[in-house]
Parts: sequence; structure tokens; C-alpha cells
Amino acid sequence: MNNAAETAIVATDNSESHAGEPPDSSERRASRRVFPFRYSLAIASTIVICYALVMFILRDDPEATVAFTDLALIPINGMAALALLYAAASSYQQRKKVYLTWLILSLATFSFTMGDVIWAYEETILKVDPFFSISNVFFLAYYPLFLWGIFVLPSLELSLKERFKMALDFGIVMFAGIIIFWNYIISPVVQESANYDLFTLLIYIIYPLGDLILLFSVLELLFRKIRGNEQTSLLLLAAGMIGLIITDSIFLHLSWSDSYAAGGLLDLGWPLSYALVGLAGMSQADVVSKKNSFKIPEFGEFRSGGLTWPLYLPYLFAAGAFALLVWSYENPIGLSFASLSWAVGMIIGLVILRQILVLNENVSLYKKAQKDIQEKELARAEVIRLNEELEERVARRTKQLEDTNRDLNCEVQERIQAEAAMRDSERRMADIINFLPDATFVINKEGVVIAWNRAIEMMTQVKAEDILGKGEYEYSLPFYKKRRPILIDLVTNQDLDVKGCYEELKWHEDGSLAGVSFISNLNGKLTYLQGSAAVLYDSEGNIYGAIESIRDITDQKMVEEDLKNSKERAELATRSKSNFLANMSHEIRTPMNAVVGMTGLLLETDLKPEQREYLETIRTGGNTLLAIINNILDYSKIEGEKMELEILPFDLLGCIEESMDMVAANAAEKGLEIAYFQDDDVPRFILGDQIRLRQILVNLLGNATKFTEKGEIVLSLSTTPLDDGRIELHFRVMDTGIGISQENLSRLFQFFTQVDSSTTRHYGGTGLGLAISRRLVEMMEGRIWVESEKGVGSTFHFTIRCQLHHDNSRSEPGDSILSGKRVLIVEGHRSVRDMLFRMAGSWGMEAVALARAEEAIELMTRGTAISGTGQLKSNSFDCVILDTVLPDMEGLLLARRIKDLSVASFVVMISHMGEEVVKDDSLSGWLTKPVKPRLLKRLLIDLISPPKRELQDFEAQSVSSKDIARDLSILLAEDNPINQKVALIMLRHLGYKADVASSGPEVLTSVKRKHYDVILMDIQMPDMDGLEATRHIREMDGSVSQPHIIAMTAYALEGDREEFLKAGMNGYLSKPIQLGELKSALESVKPID
Repeated sequence: MNNAAETAIVATDNSESHAGEPPDSSERRASRRVFPFRYSLAIASTIVICYALVMFILRDDPEATVAFTDLALIPINGMAALALLYAAASSYQQRKKVYLTWLILSLATFSFTMGDVIWAYEETILKVDPFFSISNVFFLAYYPLFLWGIFVLPSLELSLKERFKMALDFGIVMFAGIIIFWNYIISPVVQESANYDLFTLLIYIIYPLGDLILLFSVLELLFRKIRGNEQTSLLLLAAGMIGLIITDSIFLHLSWSDSYAAGGLLDLGWPLSYALVGLAGMSQADVVSKKNSFKIPEFGEFRSGGLTWPLYLPYLFAAGAFALLVWSYENPIGLSFASLSWAVGMIIGLVILRQILVLNENVSLYKKAQKDIQEKELARAEVIRLNEELEERVARRTKQLEDTNRDLNCEVQERIQAEAAMRDSERRMADIINFLPDATFVINKEGVVIAWNRAIEMMTQVKAEDILGKGEYEYSLPFYKKRRPILIDLVTNQDLDVKGCYEELKWHEDGSLAGVSFISNLNGKLTYLQGSAAVLYDSEGNIYGAIESIRDITDQKMVEEDLKNSKERAELATRSKSNFLANMSHEIRTPMNAVVGMTGLLLETDLKPEQREYLETIRTGGNTLLAIINNILDYSKIEGEKMELEILPFDLLGCIEESMDMVAANAAEKGLEIAYFQDDDVPRFILGDQIRLRQILVNLLGNATKFTEKGEIVLSLSTTPLDDGRIELHFRVMDTGIGISQENLSRLFQFFTQVDSSTTRHYGGTGLGLAISRRLVEMMEGRIWVESEKGVGSTFHFTIRCQLHHDNSRSEPGDSILSGKRVLIVEGHRSVRDMLFRMAGSWGMEAVALARAEEAIELMTRGTAISGTGQLKSNSFDCVILDTVLPDMEGLLLARRIKDLSVASFVVMISHMGEEVVKDDSLSGWLTKPVKPRLLKRLLIDLISPPKRELQDFEAQSVSSKDIARDLSILLAEDNPINQKVALIMLRHLGYKADVASSGPEVLTSVKRKHYDVILMDIQMPDMDGLEATRHIREMDGSVSQPHIIAMTAYALEGDREEFLKAGMNGYLSKPIQLGELKSALESVKPID
């Protein structure tokens, strides 16, 4: 409902009183300054009567009558305007629209008053005809201003049906009014237009139109603004407007017919109308002063209980129009009979339409009344039924009251028994408290001691009979040497200050409180007392007291102190062990750097097979020793709870391929096949610790290789989405090795434990790998388990949870090149064959996989084949992938046969690592097992679509690399001569030269003397270690260009890398230094300009 429907045109509540005044004072002030309406009515009546009496006295003197009527109307109309302005001022604190309405109406009346002044002046003083004077401007301004004021007034809120009926009523009255005005006022003027000039004609026409505007305003007021008979101000306003319309209409009709004479009854119409308008303003002010308020009614309410007589206006005007039609049949008027008939017919049609709506509304009301009658009948029947049931209900209630009375008597007896039982229970409770081993006492809610057991008597030397029934802190324990709040006080009043009274103070979830206090002299010794206090509640949940117990915990404190000292000693031992492990790692890695480094360099030279075998054995032994050291260090981190994960984005497939590479050599020596499978939805990039994941995979793959003498090792990977947006990766490592018996499965994943000592002697191992892997998996929110059968093989499972990296697009460069290409796979081992088939399918290739060479030859010579999709294909292939060893033929022979048949563009041979590579024209490419998907894909793309300038680009890249190597100025900081030699040979092998410094001071001297791009800094050096030397270099002024410092250390404990970077180093290489790692580290450095 809009604002117009919320309040009427009067005051509503006390909130509208003046700011800063009490509402009652505002009301008293308003009531004092408002002129009572009854006085206004008496004055208005007196003025009209006096006006009529004077006119009667001057009836025989026309000139005096004209002068009197002209001059007397000015103060009457002016008083009406002032009354309207007074109403506006009284409504200022009300709604804005109400205030504006009365203000605009007062302006309209003032305009009419100005017209009366000019009219009287010209007619009385100047003795001219005022009908065509400037007074018309003020008279005519009255009509639009009055209409504007009526429209500003808030309207009734009506339903759509009520608005339609009101529009019909409005149209009927206006249509009939226009017909009447046209016939009696406007039409005669138009017919006599030849006798008037244009200005006179406009004056005669405009005033009837103005009266139509007033008629429209009256209808708007009656139909849409007035709620009911109690709105006296608006009813008086409507009456004054109706009187003014009638008076002006008769005056205009008499004026153009020159039959008007001053002093007649018509002249009473104006003062009477002005008086009614003025009374409307005074009535409004009177209503505001009394603070009456009423709401605009809801839909249809004004029809049933509001102003009803305007509803008859359409019928009266329709009857008048019809009477005019009948009268005009023999008496011609301004309209022709035919036109008038059509007009009356339209009015009657509107009346009929209105009646149809009323009939429909009456039908609805009748139906509603019938429904109400039925509901009343049902209610009457229900009342009769309830009366009939009343006696029965009274009887039942009487019986219930009797039963209740008996129950009350029983409850009284039970209460007496309960009180006796409670007293007995209190006695038993007192006995229990008395025999408690802890010193215990109880107080009630007034602080009076009601229980004091024997143990507290012995502790305090205060007898129960001396303390029971007393309060006021007499129960403050004497061994505290002062009166102070204790625990039992604190549980009942938590605002008490007990700071410094207790060493430990702790609230428990059940509301109890515990604290420990130190007593320097209790019975002649140092004592720790632990107190516990709690609030006591009765059966209804009300507090009736509190209890505190005190226990001597001196022995317990002594034990805790011993435990604390033991813990400190254990932590000191742990730090010592960590330092020992760090030193051991350094001392072992330093010579191992020379062994492994020199072995790697020797393997890069031309060697005899027997020499290469010896060196491979040395390198394997060195790497095994390093693996043992790393496991021991990891165990140390796990034991000290210092193991942490480094979460970074990495390539999951790359991590898996690197893990397979690390066991590929051992698998090749045994002739084992390694296959890898992954689901299509496995992401390419994830967020996690790549190094630790690779450590787990290498451990499981290495164990599978170690304990498998023949057969295969299959690594598979699947993924499951989680509710929190992460994924769970499930790894499976299956082998066909010796297996594990069921009774030994429980011994797995334990530190320094082997399931069978005989396998330890045969295969070696420390028993740390699986235990470390289990801990790493648990840190990645996963789990690890095994399924195994003795003599059949084992399948190790583990899961980890990780976040997806934002860059996981499935498409890669070159996918479109392989899509749709046909490939023939000839591989005798089923797992490897399936792996290659699935790889090719995932790249969009059409693959055919066969196990024997004879099948391949038959396929190529027969001409058709069945692909993996079951469709028949021709014998032409874009590429063929062969194993070097097939069940029925050597792979090289099959490759030559394929070349002779010309059925494939390219042939790729795959072999075990270490097999001799035979160069043959029939082969386009060669890969070693285990086959890595990315490497195979890249080879196929290069073969099918080779780049045009590959050779030139490779040569350019090689030249660029050498130029970069020569441009780098390197300083090697290493005190060990053997390690110096190894590092210099590695650098020379990579195309670099370096200066050498053997201590920290020598490093600083060299940096000041010469510019270096890179410093390979050993951490442990004499005189000054690498960390301190790095700090000195970073603190040097701008005259020394800052080099790229890479740490070379045999330390490998947790936190070492962070310490190196914090000191100002840029990188980190762990000894023994690997040639590839050194190369990558140097290639990442840009020369300093």
C-alpha cells in the first residue's frame, strides 16, 4: 500500500511534536492556540446572515446593493483564504502532501480574492463594466490551482474493481455535466458568437470550462479523497465548491442573457460558498489540534461504512440527462435531438455497465453471506455438541482433581521420606568425606564450613569441632602464613585475584579448578600441594556450596623434575647425535666425492669392456653407500621429527620417468621388463614434494628389482577426486619376485627390520627404506600397504593427497602430428606391449599390437589387419616399433624385412640398457627400456615431421653453449686437494676454467683482486668456513660485483640448505658432485657485465 493509504490528512501520534519537547507539553501548547470550530461556525453563520440582512435593507437601491456586494465579498473571501492558510500551518507537522494541499488551496482563494478586489474597484470606483477586466486573470488562476491542490491530497487505496467502478461514476457525472453546461451556458454563447468579439467570446467560454474543472475537482474529492462522514473539513470544502459552481453557472447564464441584477438571492451564493470553504480550513485545524487519527480504509471499506451518498450522483446526473432529452423533444436546445440521444445513450450504457459490476459484486456478497450462514450453523452445532460434552468433561475433571489430591498426599509422604533419606545420605556423605585420603573440606553457599575431614585435620592441625559452622575465612589454611583467596573461593567467585598464589592454575571442562602451590615449611619440610575445587549443586541445579581437596604431590614433583632433566639430557644427546651424523656425512662424502666423481669421468672416456665393468661396479658401490648414508640421515630426521615437505609444482610424469631411470640399469642387468601404466585422468602437473615422491618410488622400484630374478615390474597410477578439491594418487608397484609370506608381512615398514635375515645376507639392505617410505607417505596424508604371496610376487600400494596445479592442459605441441597416424607394435612381452599400445592410443594414433615377428610378416604380406578398434585396415603403417628380442626372431631381422616390403616409413627399435647398439639402415631410431612415454612421443614426432633446420639449430646451440662456458669466470673454493682435482677435471670436461682458493681468507683476497661470475664454495674450510666467507662477500661495498655463489657441501641434514641461502648463497650442490648437476647449475648463471 502506498503512502497515500497510510494516513489521512490529520495528525497521527506524539512523535510529531516539536523537537526537544515532551509530547504532552506539545499537545497542551497546540490546544491553547487553536480557535475552536464551534466559534468559527457561529462567526461564519453571523457573517452570512448579516450579509443577507444588509442586502434586504438595500434592495430598493441597486447602486448601493452593487457596491455592498462587491465590497463585502472581499473580506469574506479573504477570511476564507486566511482560514485555509491557517489549516496549512496547523498541518505543517503532519504529512507533506496534506500541508501542500491546504497551502495550494489558500493560494487559489487568495487569487480569487484579488480578482474580487479588482472587480469591486472597477465596478464601484471607476464605474466601468468589470466583466472584461484584468480581474479575469486572478479569477481564472483559481481553477487550476484548486485542481492542483485537490490532486496533491492523498487518495484512497482502492482495488482494481473499485477503481473501475469509480471511473464509470466519474465518467457518467462528467459526461452529464458537460451536456448540461454545453446546452445552458456554452452553446448559447457559441450561437451568439456573431454578436461578440473574440475576447468576449473567450471570456464567456473559459468560465464554464473553469466550472467544469471545479466539477472535476469535486468529483475527485468525493470519489477518491473523502473516506467518510468524519472528514468534516473535506465535506465542507466539497460543499463550498458545489455552491460556487452553481452560483457561477447561474451568474454566467444570466450575464450573457443580460438578465442578471445585483441584490437577488444569487448573490448569497458567493458568501455562503466562501464561508463553507473557510469553515473547511478551520475544521482541519480543529481536527489537528485534537490529535485525531484515522487510516485510509482497505479495499471496499468506504463503500460499506464510509461516505455513501456520492454513489447516487451518477444516477441523478443520468436521470437529469434523460430528463433533458425528453424536454428537448419539444423544446430545442443547443444540441440536436439526435446528438443528445446518442450522448444520453452512452451515459445509459455506462450506467448499465456499472450495474453489471454491482450485480456481480452483489452475487459475490450473497455467496459470501451464504457461506457465513453455513459457518454460523456449523458453529452453533459445535456449541451444542460442546455443551453436551461439558457435563462429561466436568465429571472427568472432578475425578482428576480427586486423583490429584490423593497423589499430593502421596507426594507429601514421599517428601517426608525423601528428607529423612537426604539426612541419612548427608551423614553417609560426611562419613565418606571423613575417610578420604586427601585433605577435604566443604562449605555452603554462605561460606560456612560444613565438612572437615581427618586428613585436613592432620595437615592443618585444626580440629573439625573448631572450624565447623564457622565462616569469614576461618577456613583459610594456616600453612599459607596469610589469609588469601583459595581455590574454593575462586570457583564461587571467579573475579578474585589469586595472582602469585599458585604456580599452576587450570580450569577443567566440567567447571572444576585445579592449582599447585608451594609451601616452604609444612611440618618442617618443603612441600608441593595440589588443590582441586568444584561447585556443588542440589537436585534442582542450584548452587548450595563448594568442595576442595588438597593432596601432597611433593614426590610427584620430584619425579617430574627428574623427567625434565632426563628430557634435557636426551635433547642434548639428540643434538650431539645430529652433529655426529653431520660430521660423519661430511667425512664420508668428501672422499666419496673423489671416488664417484673420478669414476664418472673415467666412464666418459674410451674403455675396454672389462675396465668399464670394473668402473660400473665401483660407481654402483659408491651410490649404494650414499643411499645408505641418505637413509640414515632420513631416519635421523624422522626420529627428531624434523622431516618436512617442500610443496612445489612439478611434472608428475617426469618424476616417474626419473625414478624408472634410476633402477633401469639394474633391471637391464637381470633382463627384467619394466612397464608403466596410468589412467587418462591423471594430471600432468601437481603440487607436492617431488624429491620425496621420487625417493618413495625409487625405494619401491629398487626393492622390486632387487628381489625379482626374472619376469617384470609394473608401475601403475590412478587418481580419485576428493571433496575438498584435491586429488588422491594411487601408485601400485607389482613384481614377479620372491614374494613375502603372510606371517612376515607385519614386520614390514619397521626401522632396521628385514622380514628374513637370509634375504639380507643375499640381497643386502639396511631395513630403513620401507620405514622411511611409510613415514613420507603419512606426511603426504596417504597410506602404504602390500599384497604378496610367497614365490609369486608382491604388489606394493601407496596413496598420497595433493593439489592440482593450475596448468594442466591435456594438449601438447605435436599432438596433431601423431593424431590419425598408424603404428605397428611388435613386442614379445605382454605388459610392455600393452603399455606401448595404450601410449599410442592416448596420442590419437591407430595402433596394432602383435607378440611375434611371424604375425607381423603375415599381416604385412596379407594386406589387411584388425586394429585395436576392431576395424580392418590396410598393411601400410606410418611407423613400426620393435623389440630387439622377439620370441621367434631377432628384431633387427624383422626390421630389415619391413624395409624390403616397404610397408612402413620408419622403424624404431627398443632394447634393454647396456645392449650393443647396431647401426643399420633399416632403423630410424633407437630407445632403451624402460620406454619413457615423453621420449617415445618426441622421437615419433621428429621422425614423422622432422624440423627443417634441426642440424643448424643444434650446431648453433652447441656453439652458444661453448661461448657461454668460456665467458664465465669461476673461483673454486675447496681445501681438499683430491676434491680440488675432481672439481677442476669436471669443469674442464664441461669447457670451463677456474681459479682455486684453499681457505676463506684466500677467497676474500681473490674476490677483491679479480671479478668472478661464479664461486663454487665449500662449506667446511680452515681459518674461515664458506658461510662466513659468503657473508663477508655480501657485505662488501659496490666496488666489488656480487658473484653467483653455489655451495658444495658434504652436510646433508635438515635445515642446511636454508642456512646456506640465508647466508647469501644462490644455490646448493651436495657431495659427491654429479656432472649433470654441476652442468645445470653453471648453465643457469648469466655472466655479469
